[in-house]
Amino acid sequence: MLLNIDEMTLEQKLGMVLCARRFDIKDGDIDYIIELIKKRALGCVQLPANKPEVMEKILAAIKEADYPVLIFNDTETGFPTTKLPHIPLVSLAATGKREYYEAFAKGIVNDAKAAGFNGTWGPVIDILKGDGPCSVHRKFSDTPEKVSEAAEIIAGIYKQNHYISTGKHYPGIGIKEHLFDTHMTEGFATSTKEDLLNCDLLPYKHLLEKGLLPAIMAGHNMFVNIDPDYPASLSKPVLDIIREMGFDGIIFTDSFAMMAILQKYGEENIYGMAIAAGIDIVLPNYRTSVKDCYDMLYKNFKDGAFTEERLDESVRRILKAMEFVAQKPENPTTFTKEDAQLLNDVAKDCITAITDDGLSAKLDGENEDKLFVILKPTTFLNDDGAEISMATWYFPDRIAKKIEKEFPGVGIEYLPEFSRNLDNERVLLAAAKRKEVIFVTFCATQPYLGTDGLTRRTESVINALANSKKVSAVVHFGNPYALKHLLPVKRRIYGYHISKSQEYAIDVLKGNIEAKGTMPYNID
Repeated sequence: MLLNIDEMTLEQKLGMVLCARRFDIKDGDIDYIIELIKKRALGCVQLPANKPEVMEKILAAIKEADYPVLIFNDTETGFPTTKLPHIPLVSLAATGKREYYEAFAKGIVNDAKAAGFNGTWGPVIDILKGDGPCSVHRKFSDTPEKVSEAAEIIAGIYKQNHYISTGKHYPGIGIKEHLFDTHMTEGFATSTKEDLLNCDLLPYKHLLEKGLLPAIMAGHNMFVNIDPDYPASLSKPVLDIIREMGFDGIIFTDSFAMMAILQKYGEENIYGMAIAAGIDIVLPNYRTSVKDCYDMLYKNFKDGAFTEERLDESVRRILKAMEFVAQKPENPTTFTKEDAQLLNDVAKDCITAITDDGLSAKLDGENEDKLFVILKPTTFLNDDGAEISMATWYFPDRIAKKIEKEFPGVGIEYLPEFSRNLDNERVLLAAAKRKEVIFVTFCATQPYLGTDGLTRRTESVINALANSKKVSAVVHFGNPYALKHLLPVKRRIYGYHISKSQEYAIDVLKGNIEAKGTMPYNID
């Protein structure tokens, strides 16, 4: 059943512009969400795919209420509970082939639709502007053309299946002045409106012209030459730019749990500020109960933060999206065994080798002359005393076994990412007994770390041996910009973020397979 705005109460309209995304039993979130759904007073829910008992309750309530709630989740690398490989965009982009993008999108749609979802916050259509924390692995390219091409393929398959795509993070990165993780604080850009139209907004323009931009997500960067007071997610001047381009779809905020918002603006008034600026659906702070979020939104309205006319604009767009997801696709895609094989092949085909002119990625010489130094993650203790790692996708012991298999007789040393002086001395002494050294490195990429580079200690050990002309290769997993502070090394093998790529990268060094990947970015 589709809702009619003329028959909706104020309570229902306000619920339309809220995305429920907290499911704490203790605070009664689930019961309150179900209560809103029964009243047909909730527009969107970020359903937790890894909590089947919660999903069952929410989906049953939606079925009983009989209206098409927007059911979203973040699927940047794949559906959360998929049995398919999770693929960061940098690994996907390194393959450089259309069929991989198609298989990626079809796999997400297949999993998501089967689980009851009808939309996602993706694809990311930010244009990379160089290194930045918690950022690089989420970008297709540093050129508008390549970003547009990749996004068109993915968004096209989403539309074909009546699955809503969301271009993010509007309006892009811009001309960056401060490399901050917006999970931690505001980011700043000096781009003018003309700068954005000539670069960052080109993928948005491209998708808009193709009819493939049903929704966007506004980021928390400030564009000080357009609005010196507010970040994009709270800025009418910034949001108005894409409306002037003809966009009439939904504008989501990025998460209001991020410190870019909370540190400066608090939480009591941001919901009303967002709607007044032109936002259609707010992603609340997931640390706050759904009821409290709704109550703050209601209070903001009663205090005059935004008008009912402005609210109706958003509700109209949301109802249009609901109508779209309620329709049965005429020609849905089919996810095949060939698609699944392509996704499994990404881990191998993304491996990228950058070598000195005329040099093969394959290592020559005797194994007894080689020392492999494998960077090992620092482990921390959680509240229960159990060890945890910040890089759950990186497996140094598995890499070591692969090295021993392919290069029997080599030396292997582990170097902690936060090494002591004794660790450094041990590695340097071991290197003194060998003719060449191969480093295997990684960097963790997670929100609130503030960096995803190598530690200065790791860099100092690699550069010490590079200065001695002993380093014949660096095999790196994670942000490719992490190697930017190293002295020249004649072989750099990039395996990016997929766990299976770690063994394939060693195969490239051995010469078992060719490095087919291409670096998606122009890294000096």
